[in-house]
Amino acid sequence: MNDNNKIVVIGIGNLLLMDEGIGIHTINELEKYDLPRRTEIYDGGTGGFKLIDLMHGAARVIFIDAVKIGKRPGAVKTFSPEEAHSIYREKKYSLHDTDLMEVIKMAELIDNSTKIEVVGIQPKTIGYGTTLSKELADSMPNIINTVIGRIEEVCSALSV
Repeated sequence: MNDNNKIVVIGIGNLLLMDEGIGIHTINELEKYDLPRRTEIYDGGTGGFKLIDLMHGAARVIFIDAVKIGKRPGAVKTFSPEEAHSIYREKKYSLHDTDLMEVIKMAELIDNSTKIEVVGIQPKTIGYGTTLSKELADSMPNIINTVIGRIEEVCSALSV
């Protein structure tokens, strides 16, 4: 149950699989910004169900992940868990311990007052390597602006 206006931002992915690690790369960039005081950011790695612990007490959780959204590499789409069910059915390349949708479903069973959303980024290359494709690296400013925009919008909504 959330008892405050905490916003939790969790980047997930595998840094050893190039664009699959975009969620973690984004969190690393966000650490350079002065985010609202109530915002907590976490490197969720390939976390699985341990991500639920990071969500504890949050009014809003924003996941950042590589997702095939059928757009150009680096494109960003924000969606709700309801919309994510069909999108994540297509995500067969992930090496996450547990599928993100399973984590979201479990979190909703435990505490359905926390609102969850996903910022999905279209990957270009999922393969062995520790750097992002040029397209995703070039898209990082837009990805950061999208996530910060979501944080600011949520902060504004929670202040009402």
